[in-house]
Amino acid sequence: GLGNSRSRKADGFYNLLKRLKERGVPVHGAGIQAHFNAAGVGVSRPPTPRSVKAQIRRLGELGLKVNISELDVRVSKLPSHLRNIAQRQIYHDIIVAAVSEPAFEGIWLWGFTDKHTWVTNFYYEDEPLIFDEKYQRKESYYGFRDALATISEGGTVGDGVLLHSDKDADGNDWGHTWNQPEPVRNRSQATNVASAGDSRPDWLQS
Repeated sequence: GLGNSRSRKADGFYNLLKRLKERGVPVHGAGIQAHFNAAGVGVSRPPTPRSVKAQIRRLGELGLKVNISELDVRVSKLPSHLRNIAQRQIYHDIIVAAVSEPAFEGIWLWGFTDKHTWVTNFYYEDEPLIFDEKYQRKESYYGFRDALATISEGGTVGDGVLLHSDKDADGNDWGHTWNQPEPVRNRSQATNVASAGDSRPDWLQS
């Protein structure tokens, strides 16, 4: 439901809710799943803060309250030296973007400790949450905390996060320090993916 510049999911989610509202269906809110893979590419790449903010804003313009109802960030497919960096930035920047919108109402993490996570049983061994297996705070905890502080007394909404562009002043893409390169495809593969998308579950996509 958050999507990114290469995904039609965000548009489909928005258009469904728009049609329901137009028909008078009593829909009052929207919950968005956010099971991110920091090493994802293509439509599996984590959404940018700008795209998250834009999606929440237009859902709010339908008169809906918006929640991120399931949030975790998989990192085990990244090189080990990038995992904490990526996870902290994703938790921080996505939450900063969300709480900057008046329609945003709440966040639910999909677990709190890596000792007990659905990811290990469903995907693979990973550390997607904000406390480690010994219940110690991780870098992602501090990213989460600092994001919430942007809307507290003395905080600054937005906190320097890219909310209106996907590139910084130097032309770098958001997440450029850890984002993984897109796989090289031949022309026919690229055309097929661009026109039809990839209907496979994300854990089967390259």
